[in-house]
Amino acid sequence: MTSPFRNVLKVVGVLAGLGAAAWALRDRMLPQPEISTEPAPKFRTGPKSDDLTLIKGVGPVYRDKLSAAGIQTFSELAARNAEEIAQAAGTSSSVAAGWVKSAQSMA
Repeated sequence: MTSPFRNVLKVVGVLAGLGAAAWALRDRMLPQPEISTEPAPKFRTGPKSDDLTLIKGVGPVYRDKLSAAGIQTFSELAARNAEEIAQAAGTSSSVAAGWVKSAQSMA
């Protein structure tokens, strides 16, 4: 004669075995995931800006002054004239002309 406890253990064992078999075969039972061929989206975290401190003579202070004048990229710096940049940054026009020349080569 079998005890009810043994019957419960047998049922639990059968269920555990079925669960293990389903887990082992899950890749065959589930549909294949769709793989997108589109490129991943690019996220912007802010306005585009270049590191103007790469230009010789432009440090963090001049970078901030140029940014306040609306100059944040090499192309924006290269497009302005030296007099305008000198006035915005508070430097001489010969120094500003050097910055423009450097920015033109970096843009």
